[in-house]
Amino acid sequence: MSLLPDYKDVSHLVAAIVHFNRAREIAENSAVEVARTLFNGLNKLQTHWLLHRSEPDLREVKAFKAMILDSLQPEARSHLLRSTELRSVVAFEPKILNHDVLNRRRYRPGSEIEPRLFSDASEVHRKLTNAFSELVSGDAATEGRTIKRTAELLYIVRSNLAHGEKTPYGPDLAKRQRDEAVCTVIKPLQGILIDCLLGYPSRKLVVYGTLAPEQPNHNVVEAISGSWTRCVVRGSVRRQLGFPVLSWNPSGPEIQAQLLVSADLPRSWSRIDEFEGSAYTRHLIPAIHEGELIIANVYVATKADLAEQMN
Repeated sequence: MSLLPDYKDVSHLVAAIVHFNRAREIAENSAVEVARTLFNGLNKLQTHWLLHRSEPDLREVKAFKAMILDSLQPEARSHLLRSTELRSVVAFEPKILNHDVLNRRRYRPGSEIEPRLFSDASEVHRKLTNAFSELVSGDAATEGRTIKRTAELLYIVRSNLAHGEKTPYGPDLAKRQRDEAVCTVIKPLQGILIDCLLGYPSRKLVVYGTLAPEQPNHNVVEAISGSWTRCVVRGSVRRQLGFPVLSWNPSGPEIQAQLLVSADLPRSWSRIDEFEGSAYTRHLIPAIHEGELIIANVYVATKADLAEQMN
């Protein structure tokens, strides 16, 4: 089941996109802060997904796993399973721990985690490692199990971050360092998972100004092989130093724009970002394309630039 079935009720989807865009804005902050923001967006995606199910009252962990298993199309599953991002998480050492297990087993912060407890607390990561190893060995039957284990491990990290450093025996100060190291490899995996769940927005660019065909700066994207079609977004466009600047507003009027779809875009983003400069930020945005809802990238004014314009 697609996460983008229609565009009649997109409030939670819009909220998810706001979190994902926020994660981009704070990309240079701590890995924990970025990962937590991405999980907040995934929470909203989960709510959006549940609203379109006939059985919306799944328990939290089951709902998170079911959303991923249910929403990833075959191509997306393959893309995720063969990604370097997943491989990096699988190979991460020391194994990611379930801090709920540590707390239930009365682990005291600052003490050494004895081997049996470490094994029990890292069980889900170990199961993912085993499933991934079988998959790499050519056992295609383990695809579903590997995705399930990936979802389970992501949920554990999400829960670890939600609980912070508090334990029944005082703050676990070392957990902060463990979380930061874990989130360094988790956030790239979150990124590719979100891209797969949302139908590859990394391959889509909405253009409303000078990058469009027959416009002055089209040469920046002209060499990117792909298809150009029309789409509709919502918001407003103002002029800034003679150039149009989009402000996204999901309740705003319709704006006619053009959409570039290309598998080459992921390799081109850094170059386009550099061309757009610090006055523009690349955000995700919903758009209507050929009567269907899609998520794509678009360049909007940075918050700092907007604040300057208002002063």
